[in-house]
Amino acid sequence: MSRIGYVLKVYPRFSETFIVTEILAREAHGDDLSIYALRPTTDARFHPEIARVKAGVTWISRYPKGADLWARIADGVANADLRERFAAILPELATLPGDEVAQGVELAQAVLADGITHLHAHFATLAGRMAWIASRLTGVPYTLTTHAKDIYHDSVDPVWLRRLATDADRVIAISRFNDEHLATVLDGTGARVSLQYNALELDRFPFRTPAEPRDTLKVAAVGRLVPKKGFADLISAAAQLRDAGTPVDVTIAGDGDLTAELNPQIAAASLQESVRLIGPRTQSEIRDLIADADVFAAPCVPADDGNIDGLPTVVLESMAIGTPVIATAVTGLPEVIVDGDTGILLQPGDVDGLAAALRAFADGALPAQRMAANARALIEDQFDSRRQAATLSAWQNGASA
Repeated sequence: MSRIGYVLKVYPRFSETFIVTEILAREAHGDDLSIYALRPTTDARFHPEIARVKAGVTWISRYPKGADLWARIADGVANADLRERFAAILPELATLPGDEVAQGVELAQAVLADGITHLHAHFATLAGRMAWIASRLTGVPYTLTTHAKDIYHDSVDPVWLRRLATDADRVIAISRFNDEHLATVLDGTGARVSLQYNALELDRFPFRTPAEPRDTLKVAAVGRLVPKKGFADLISAAAQLRDAGTPVDVTIAGDGDLTAELNPQIAAASLQESVRLIGPRTQSEIRDLIADADVFAAPCVPADDGNIDGLPTVVLESMAIGTPVIATAVTGLPEVIVDGDTGILLQPGDVDGLAAALRAFADGALPAQRMAANARALIEDQFDSRRQAATLSAWQNGASA
């Protein structure tokens, strides 16, 4: 029987609900999973869904930089076959920090000891590199799911990205936009890239038809408080609505580096009664927040460092629940938000357009119920975690399609 090893930078990670959803669906499908984490979590809160994961977790040692580092690596490749394989990839390993190499060697030892037959890494950064090392040392194949920061950010090393993709059994793109981007940056590598969206446990997101407009438009937004989320634009749009006499109540859930900028923006616009930053919330709390909202806003923008959002899971959750979505045309969002059909799609940075769309929902001028029903149908068709699990399982058990 196949044994799948998930290689993750941090586990559990509060912001990566899509990984836990995937693991739960794989386990429900009958796959035998083990988790290998390269860093311990620093999160103070955890989603209750993590308690449902049955897979065992192995934390790979974090090696200090020091004179004994290479001695530890040498101990890890004492086996003659491992030593020969290690020597073959030494030129590539020489471009990595020694502590990463040591982790890769320890991961390889764990893969052999645990009888892992296939590795699956999320993100073409640290986790991808460790899966590559372990694969090259053991001969166990790996697949690689790419997301956003790991393929778009200015810090992406194109040499390593192409190497990881070339040697992977399969590279998974989470949107058609990413698929097309990878086709360009991986041109000539022979990498096999396949589209597979992140998905939802649909039973946890029951649909409800949107209510008629209320006196005060309730808007929800969720995400890390970082530039690519575009929350500054949402605050500016809320100010426009307030000034035009449209009552609005905006709740933004999440934390991040921009807290120190967004709070002063709210205060400067005298929006303390209309816009609130409530910090991070669990999946069940987010679900309740979205369900209680009239509109979900995802005003994503490209960041100055090249970082852009992929296809935010919370947008899919809002569509599943039946809360109409206003989003911007960034990466994979136009694949799910069809303007006027499954939501409202704007250009990134269009504050006036965002304010106008919110006002239209408040006035009842948009077909919220029809868009919500269409959005739910799309989610059921393309984003069911049971289908995702079956596809990943087939790929990692030798299916060629």
